[in-house]
Order: sequence, then structure tokens, then C-alpha cells
Amino acid sequence: MFGKFSYLIYMLIFTLIPISILWTKYYSPLKKNIKIVLTVMIIAIIYQLIADPFAEAWHAWFFSENKVMGLWLFNFPVENIIFFALVSIAISSAVIAFIYHEQKNKN
Repeated sequence: MFGKFSYLIYMLIFTLIPISILWTKYYSPLKKNIKIVLTVMIIAIIYQLIADPFAEAWHAWFFSENKVMGLWLFNFPVENIIFFALVSIAISSAVIAFIYHEQKNKN
């Protein structure tokens, strides 16, 4: 449907919407913990750079040339690195928001 932008568009839709909702609702606690969010993101990207070559060598997945933009970094489409960054931001933000919510309800 979106041609070579398919992976990018679907990934942005399914990550930016939850991230936007979390950051809108829990801006203050997330801003206070931005270092945690960024650290998790960096760790996720490093993990990807180490683990993905094995997954590709084992044919666990592949990147369809007609579904990615064609920009490659470290033998991965740029979209895959963006995916790991955004998913780790979404998950770490959700965990921080959940902890904040639970602590707020205890008080």
C-alpha cells in the first residue's frame, strides 16, 4: 500500500500514537525520568546491532527491498534502527507511567 515506505509508516503509526498518549498524560514524571528512557533506548539499539546479524544469518526474518526506503546503516534498514529506538521509548515510558500511576494511587 505504501510501497517502499510501508515499514516506516506502519512502525511510526504503531509507536508514535502510544508514545504521544503516554507523554501527554504523564509528561511530568516522564520528563523527570528522561535519562532512563534515553538509556533504555541506547541499550536497545546496541542490543539490536549485536543480535540482529545472528537473526538475519539464521533467516529468522528479512527485510523486503520493496518495503524499506533503501537507506542502510550497519547492514540494517534505517527503519529498523528507528523501530528499536521507538519501541524502547514506548516500553520504558509505559513502565515509568505505570509506576507513577501505582504510586499516585497508593497515596
